[in-house]
Amino acid sequence: MIFPQHPFGISLQDNAISLDDLSHRLSHAQGWEGKSRLLVQLAKALPEFPTELRSDQYRVTGCESQVWLLIALRNGRYDIAADSDSKIIKGLLTLILAAYHGRSAEEIQQFDFNAWLNQLGLHRFLSASRGNGLAAIVTKIKQRAISMT
Repeated sequence: MIFPQHPFGISLQDNAISLDDLSHRLSHAQGWEGKSRLLVQLAKALPEFPTELRSDQYRVTGCESQVWLLIALRNGRYDIAADSDSKIIKGLLTLILAAYHGRSAEEIQQFDFNAWLNQLGLHRFLSASRGNGLAAIVTKIKQRAISMT
């Protein structure tokens, strides 16, 4: 399987977009329109997700939109790739990738994604269904990090 590479999270790529960088950029975006515009722009940095990986095996349940999630353990760190059929959800996936890609199981378990969304002022802009969908994705990542170790 060819694992889709992207610039979010901990990466050896020169153009890596770190959690701190993303936090800084989002905190300076004005209102939901500015933040959602930034998220859609960030989503464009995600590579084309292979069609053969858009299967039920990788689909996340609990999301209103279709979301596919790949998780692989490599050298004690988790590679994570994701995609969605929704532009705004794809943008929100960049947050998850920045938070969890390239991290250890311990780091994944310790990171409080909801607290980070609150800190950025994003939580109040999320509908219940989007919030539930993000929670389902984060739960799946945390469960896989426990089961794969």
